[in-house]
Amino acid sequence: MEKSNNKFITVGIVVLVILMGTYAYRKYEKLQQTLPYFVTNPTTNKVYQSNKPDKHVGNFSFTNQQGQTITPKEIGPVIYVADYFFVTCPGICKEMSSQLQRVYSTFEKEPNVKIVSYTSKPEEDSVEALMSYALQYGVKDHNKWIFLTGDKHALYETARKQYAIVDEEGDGGEEDFIHTERFVLVDQEQYIRGYYDGTDSVEVERMMQDIHKLLNH
Repeated sequence: MEKSNNKFITVGIVVLVILMGTYAYRKYEKLQQTLPYFVTNPTTNKVYQSNKPDKHVGNFSFTNQQGQTITPKEIGPVIYVADYFFVTCPGICKEMSSQLQRVYSTFEKEPNVKIVSYTSKPEEDSVEALMSYALQYGVKDHNKWIFLTGDKHALYETARKQYAIVDEEGDGGEEDFIHTERFVLVDQEQYIRGYYDGTDSVEVERMMQDIHKLLNH
């Protein structure tokens, strides 16, 4: 009888250990799937990672490749990738747009993922120029990959104050120019969740994996 009880206790302990191990593994796996938030130190203006959100991307109003006014409301509560480029860029912009073409194709049927590309040269990149560029990269759904132009001061302030996409200061004036390879990942609540090198296919692959994490969160 005593041996039977000991056997029962042993089995119970083994089952308990398995359950605890499974719980710990699932908790660890969930932590691995959680992306940090990226917030800006108001004193140094430097971006750092945090496990808590700070401020979300604020309001803006620009014009897309279809001549429509676009604000965060039109973009919607979706995950999106933001970048800055210009149509006549002979260098990194072409590689970035090619990488974004991969993102567009991968998530073409996913309504909760978009791409928002802001021009760094609004004085050149008209609505017509943006539409031509969008078509060049195979964009059929112009609500999926949105190209934006508008007032230079507002575009540059959005780049620096909302997305922190560049480190250097500037006033958005005639001599000011933003040229960066960075992609910014924004979640469904408009919080920044990642920065990536848009010219690096490995980095872009990691970004797409992070998009899947946000979709499954």
